[in-house]
Amino acid sequence: AVVSTQSGHYGRGAEWERLNMKGLKGTADLQEAVDLIDQALAVDETNSSAHRWKAIISNAYSGSKGMKHQIKNLETMKYHLQRAIELNPSDATVLTLMGTWHVELLELSYWERKFASTFLGELPECSYEEALGFFLKAEEIAPKAWTRNIFLIGKTYFQLGDKRKAKHYMELTLDQEAVTDDDKAVLEVAETFYRNNFILSL
Repeated sequence: AVVSTQSGHYGRGAEWERLNMKGLKGTADLQEAVDLIDQALAVDETNSSAHRWKAIISNAYSGSKGMKHQIKNLETMKYHLQRAIELNPSDATVLTLMGTWHVELLELSYWERKFASTFLGELPECSYEEALGFFLKAEEIAPKAWTRNIFLIGKTYFQLGDKRKAKHYMELTLDQEAVTDDDKAVLEVAETFYRNNFILSL
């Protein structure tokens, strides 16, 4: 996937949380979900939750159709995440997703970038500095509520060359309890990251 999306991990209930990603099976279900959200936005464009889910579901739908479609959806995803933030600046989930949008674009391989440039001309602007701002804001709003966000703060600090803060947030990540499958997956990655960059590198 060009950009991965997770949702609902801050435990904040909302109308669109009923669109359970695990219950959406295949491209047809995802298309139906996209149509449902588009209808909701046509009725009320100021629904921040609908914009959040438009970003999440459109990314999943385009990903199910291949990398070409997911690349073409990048600007759409960014627009709806930005609009959701404008409408509800305290939505920590959206802030984490916006930061993730930046990080995962920055981490595309050379060949993925070449492939993407054939459809977009050039990739949208993105930076680790902006990503970090989103992650830190999410953490400020919901401290230690989502292990993935803590990990991403550490990883982004590492990319920016601040190994002291990166180590701190990686250790903070590893101190978290694995409650969800997402937590477990993040902790496995964090353990490897910490070992490779702060133990074996000594």
